[in-house]
Amino acid sequence: MTRVALIPCLFAALLAGVAGCKIIKTQELAARAEADAKPTAAANAAGLWDGKVVPYVEEKAAPFADVAAAAKANLNEAGAKYGYREAGEGAPWNFVTRLSGTVTAANTQSRAATADVDIDGDGKPDVTVQLGPVIKGTSIRDALPFVSFTQVKNQIEFADVAKSFNTATYEKVLKNLPRDALVGRRIEAAGVFTLRSASEKLLFTPVTLRVEAPQS
Repeated sequence: MTRVALIPCLFAALLAGVAGCKIIKTQELAARAEADAKPTAAANAAGLWDGKVVPYVEEKAAPFADVAAAAKANLNEAGAKYGYREAGEGAPWNFVTRLSGTVTAANTQSRAATADVDIDGDGKPDVTVQLGPVIKGTSIRDALPFVSFTQVKNQIEFADVAKSFNTATYEKVLKNLPRDALVGRRIEAAGVFTLRSASEKLLFTPVTLRVEAPQS
């Protein structure tokens, strides 16, 4: 084929390539760039931790023993007095409480590590405290009235918000605990737990936690 004959072929190929392209409008490109630049829901949640989540829990926390006793007697009455839930009737109640007690046992080999804590001094555990790194549930997210499902796009983003709070409490509060020396030591904590029924086991998620130094 001569050089002159190649020109029509190349021109036809270029036309075919253009025909197969999708032209994206400037407005669409700008919208995509804006969406990419916006922080994710999880990033926004993490940003709330120090300035809003911790102060709220510290201020709102009621004595654990009072809340637990009230919930056992009548969950809905306890919820109306001490609790919060974004959804309506039938949804779990979320409670913000403060506790002080002695660690009676610690399961620190699991990634979902926990400690059993005696609150009333009878030597028996009254609550299980989550230590992570795997933090179960969505109690932190669900106990905060300033965090709503209406602020996110879908259930996936809402789940990411809960994970972000759980990650924050592990990284900022629980990661450096003396895990091999917890049994017998007193702890003080402010945090949350969720109840679907009065008979449900209490699983407490700390937002702040302090371990007292061992007695000499």
